[in-house]
Amino acid sequence: MVLGAGVFRIGSSVEFDWCGVNTIWALKKNGIEEAIMVNYNPETVSTDYDMSDKLYFEELTLERILDIYDKENPLGVIASVGGQIPNNLALKLANSGVKLLGTSGQSIDCAEDRSKFSALLDQLGIPQPEWSKLTTTRDVKEFVEKIGYPVLIRPSYVLSGSAMRVAYAEDELENYLQLATKVSREHPVVISKFIETAKEVEVDGISDGEDILIGAIIEHIENAGIHSGDATMGIPTQTLPNSVLKTIEDYTYRIVKALEIKGPYNIQYLVKNGITYVIECNLRASRSMPYVSKTRGANLIELATLAMLNKKFRDVKVTELPSIPHVGVKVPQFSFMRLSGADPVLGVEMLSTGEVACLGENFADALSKALQSADFKIPPTGGSVLITVGGEELKKKMVPIGKALREMGFKIYATEHTAETLHKAGVNNISVLYKVREVGKSPNIVDYIQGGKIDLVINIPTPNTVGKYSDILKDEYTIRRLAIEFNIPVVTNLELAYALIRVLEQRGSNESSVRSLNEYMDSLKWKFW
Repeated sequence: MVLGAGVFRIGSSVEFDWCGVNTIWALKKNGIEEAIMVNYNPETVSTDYDMSDKLYFEELTLERILDIYDKENPLGVIASVGGQIPNNLALKLANSGVKLLGTSGQSIDCAEDRSKFSALLDQLGIPQPEWSKLTTTRDVKEFVEKIGYPVLIRPSYVLSGSAMRVAYAEDELENYLQLATKVSREHPVVISKFIETAKEVEVDGISDGEDILIGAIIEHIENAGIHSGDATMGIPTQTLPNSVLKTIEDYTYRIVKALEIKGPYNIQYLVKNGITYVIECNLRASRSMPYVSKTRGANLIELATLAMLNKKFRDVKVTELPSIPHVGVKVPQFSFMRLSGADPVLGVEMLSTGEVACLGENFADALSKALQSADFKIPPTGGSVLITVGGEELKKKMVPIGKALREMGFKIYATEHTAETLHKAGVNNISVLYKVREVGKSPNIVDYIQGGKIDLVINIPTPNTVGKYSDILKDEYTIRRLAIEFNIPVVTNLELAYALIRVLEQRGSNESSVRSLNEYMDSLKWKFW
């Protein structure tokens, strides 16, 4: 009996349905005579009449699943392929006498409960950002005074970073604590140090209780602070040294063994100044499982199903996943155009409503394809770019981008102070536009955006000002919102801006290669699909 993903919403979409369907197929392939699907979304493939042997179009609640379990008396229940909804029910089902296939309910609870997992990491001697379990507001404030702002407020048992927030001051901390306790009433909230300008990396993998396979070490393009569902990701990693990769592998093996995982898992890491920290671990399929499987040429869910049936990877002669000659990049897709007034600035709570993954001969090739597939219009050579950023430090970081754009023949528009910083650094011929609030003065940013004179907007706000209000911040928001409404691509993240420059620089020399997924898979020296 397989529990599906339930309702589709931000954070849970077709990727978990892919996992559910592949689990059904794998069960049939491994001799299970009757595979039962429990799901209640008519838009999913898993609820198609011919996908499973028996479909229960019922809500995914403890009472209903227990009713079906009593009626069907199945070999067991798989709760680790449908995302957060069935995962949240795992421990309750196990305590009600349901036989869970794969990882135990106790292990799932240990990973999902923020305080229990943090305690496990301390026991294993694996670094993590300093943390504390919420007891009273007074204790929290004392802890925050000790470690200093910014801090991350993290509820347990939630999907897509719901109610997760970064607080930069005491008033934000109090507001976010109230929100977090409302969203996750039964479980503790953990306060941890938010490590700024750190690289985020995650691992998707599977284990059969003996052999542990790492499907991929996935590098986020954006620094930590952007939810993994909103991040641009690359396989294989592009900038991480071998020493960091070895550390990530070591920590992964130790965590998987400690939690006695049998099935899929996802672990998220931070890397800064050569130190690797663990953020969290999910003992279920992740939203990136289809992306990893198709990039690596190995169906991780099919292998995970073997493990959940108490079979071994060695039975099918899979003990490692060889390297790949291509690059896979996944980018998020957003619906800001349809959400009136929404600000396209990303953070720790997920906002994307879809994802696109593409394969390419190299990183720039794959990223170029993925961006275009997500309806991001890459500016034409010789086009115009508006650069406007907040804070002196960010302005200086924009200099290499400004120089690269000028060398490629782009026309650069900027606000007064950004233009001054670029000009002092040797970036010449910049056209200054008046700010949004300087109404009546020409040339004005609003007129140029509305008049279709801008092909790309790079607007990067200072991190600790998102959600606050002042004339400058209102201007920044207006620029981003206008660009969205006039279908102009907006980049609000520095690392993504640098990656886009790589795409633009290699556009001429790197012929875009279009090959089918099957062609990429056939070019691998091995295949388990």
